[in-house]
Amino acid sequence: MALRRVLRIDNEDDKKILKMHCRPVKLPDRTLKQLVADMIQTMHAANGVGLAAPQVGQPIQLCVIGIPSEYEEQEDGSVIEIAPAEEYVLFNPKIVKTSGEEIMRDEGCLSLPGWYGLVPRQTWVTVEFQDITGKARRLRKAGGLLGNALQHEIDHLHGVLFTERIRDLSTLRDISRESEPDPAPVA
Repeated sequence: MALRRVLRIDNEDDKKILKMHCRPVKLPDRTLKQLVADMIQTMHAANGVGLAAPQVGQPIQLCVIGIPSEYEEQEDGSVIEIAPAEEYVLFNPKIVKTSGEEIMRDEGCLSLPGWYGLVPRQTWVTVEFQDITGKARRLRKAGGLLGNALQHEIDHLHGVLFTERIRDLSTLRDISRESEPDPAPVA
């Protein structure tokens, strides 16, 4: 496994690749295992929740998502895991159904580190995709962080950046200059 350089929105050469409409992947393709492993490692190293192939210079329809474990503090002060971490590897993902309801979420991107803005997203989405073997899969009514990450990453595969989804650009801010803790970037 190797860390890959994440392309940046604010670099004109990188942005040309980030704005590309990615090509579908023909599966199975064993040569992609290394790319998937590298992308997962790169995403975790950057404390991201997702990473799309074009963000590492590969204009193909592939994204990875890592939802962190959820913990809850008990009355006695102990902390227990209430939901395990989950990882997703999606080839050729398509949103096939949406909630029809929007929610504004604070969102960031590994291609613009430290910057966050309010982005309208569907409250849930159903996504069809293929796994690395080419088998068809479906995530039904994915909401919360997973639903948001799916929408963000699938946007990347179509050359759409989160900054283009922001309706009120005054919400876009550099939190590295703020004193409160960083929310997790999406991708």
